[in-house]
Amino acid sequence: MDLYPKVLNALYLHMLKYLVIFTCFLSLLSTTAAQKDWKIVSNKDNITLWTKDFPNSEIKQFKLKTIIKADFEKAYTVLKDVERMNLWYDRVSSVTLLKRNSPNEGIYLLEYGLPFPFENRIATIRGVIDYNKDKGKITVNTSYHAFELPKNKSEMLQIKTIGSSWEVNKLPNGQIEIIHSGHMNPGGNIPNWLINDGVTSGPIKTIKAFKKRLSL
Repeated sequence: MDLYPKVLNALYLHMLKYLVIFTCFLSLLSTTAAQKDWKIVSNKDNITLWTKDFPNSEIKQFKLKTIIKADFEKAYTVLKDVERMNLWYDRVSSVTLLKRNSPNEGIYLLEYGLPFPFENRIATIRGVIDYNKDKGKITVNTSYHAFELPKNKSEMLQIKTIGSSWEVNKLPNGQIEIIHSGHMNPGGNIPNWLINDGVTSGPIKTIKAFKKRLSL
């Protein structure tokens, strides 16, 4: 009579072991598949750029990674100064603060300058920055946020599919690692191939201008 519960317990532990192994295997397959979705489109000047399809869209999203020699504190200062983002972020012609939610969060109006014959676009985004000095890490996340437009901008084309993230990690020897990703569909009459061409060139221009900004 005492043997029966022991056998059941052994079978249960045996099944549980294989269930854990199977779950880990599925997780590994999922992670590997997600990584394979990213395709390297540029890898030079110590900047690696990947792209992949944005869900339910023909427009690409990007991910960029680089390591540069720069001051960690200065990186935080530049990223937090959102209203001067137009001085280094590709295609952003102006930034206006619409609402300050907290010292680290705000809603902004961005205007994107596009080449002729396309009209400029605007987007209202919510931006949040987190600065952890002890861990040597900065994160920034932005996403579309519906907000009342100023009267002088109310007739402009709006971008509603937009978002980005930044991760800055402090490294030894005065270096920082930067990981920047994002997506945007400007909509309207811009061909998809032209938008995707900008996805492969714009982020690199941005990170190079950001690097120069850090040296000022």
